[in-house]
Amino acid sequence: MSPLLQQSLVAFIFTLTAITVLARLAPAIGLVDTPDERKLHIGQVPLIGGIAIFLSLILGALLWGGESVTMITGNGHSIWVFMSAGAVLVMLGIADDRSHVSVFTRVVVEVAVALIIIEGLDLNVRHLGDLVGTGHIALPAWLAYPFTVICIFGVINAFNMLDGMDGLLGIMMLITLAGFHLFTGIVPGLVSVFIGSSLLAFLVSNLKLSPSIPKSFLGDAGSKLLGFIVVSLILAATSAQIGGEKLMQPVTALYIVGLPLFDMVFTTLRRLRTRRSPFSADRSHIHHLMQALGMSNRRALLVIGSVGLCCPFLGLMLSKSGATTPYQFYTFCGCFVMYCVLMSQAWQVAERLKRIDAQKGGMIFSSPHSTRYPDATQPSTE
Repeated sequence: MSPLLQQSLVAFIFTLTAITVLARLAPAIGLVDTPDERKLHIGQVPLIGGIAIFLSLILGALLWGGESVTMITGNGHSIWVFMSAGAVLVMLGIADDRSHVSVFTRVVVEVAVALIIIEGLDLNVRHLGDLVGTGHIALPAWLAYPFTVICIFGVINAFNMLDGMDGLLGIMMLITLAGFHLFTGIVPGLVSVFIGSSLLAFLVSNLKLSPSIPKSFLGDAGSKLLGFIVVSLILAATSAQIGGEKLMQPVTALYIVGLPLFDMVFTTLRRLRTRRSPFSADRSHIHHLMQALGMSNRRALLVIGSVGLCCPFLGLMLSKSGATTPYQFYTFCGCFVMYCVLMSQAWQVAERLKRIDAQKGGMIFSSPHSTRYPDATQPSTE
């Protein structure tokens, strides 16, 4: 049996087993999601999917972490720096799932995680290339450090915000991993193999594809962990930390995380426009829009997954065709502007449908700040 297949089977089977065991323990330790005015799923659902995935990754590191397939720097030390930072995020997520940690605490811990990665693995963004067509941009050390921290913090929270519908973040993460390997051209290593296989096992649980596996949610522990893994891999590929060679330009990395970034920035701008905190939880993300338009969960997954697939595909085509860095950057910005326009118009349609339905005496459609979402199956994890 090839090492790749062996690792995949171990990750898949272990994650399913861990979910089954942890689901029984979740009520006793307070790791369940209970329906309320903003969370309209049915019954208490264990928030242990992310924990199971992380335990699977730990197992992989113990069994194969000493080999040069970690995809971080290729040595045993690096994988444990990576795992330590991930463990801090998972613990933060568990605490937040249990008793809602304050925004200040979350920010401080996530910045600390970013510092661990920067110092422990020397993952620092210094060279952005000819981003805007005015020449090569090289950040000075005093600016590169906070810029990298912001990148790590932003991607972690972009993935966290996108986790609000059954199967959505798992599918988007698989698309992201596939895009990463297509962009870089490297063979999947320990991290991506274990995360990809564990996500498939989680989707079996989350989408109730097997009656013998209990339903579970990723929780903040899982969504933050996935965002952290993505940004770590991207930084490794753009800072010559994989095999001592830069495998991807920073501008092309934007396309890999296109939809999560679009959704986070658009939602944040909407909150600021209405003079609300950018950290306040509401139901104005893309998956909430699909629900407000009356789409079923499966149809919404198909639509959002297609949108999420378009951005990496476009970036891959531009990169392989030899498009210049400014052209790629301005195309990405143009895609974001188009996304904002379409989302704004779609929300207006949803509001209009809601008013029409209300006049008829029904409540099928809802606004982004409404507390009634009849089609919601999983809460936002902000």
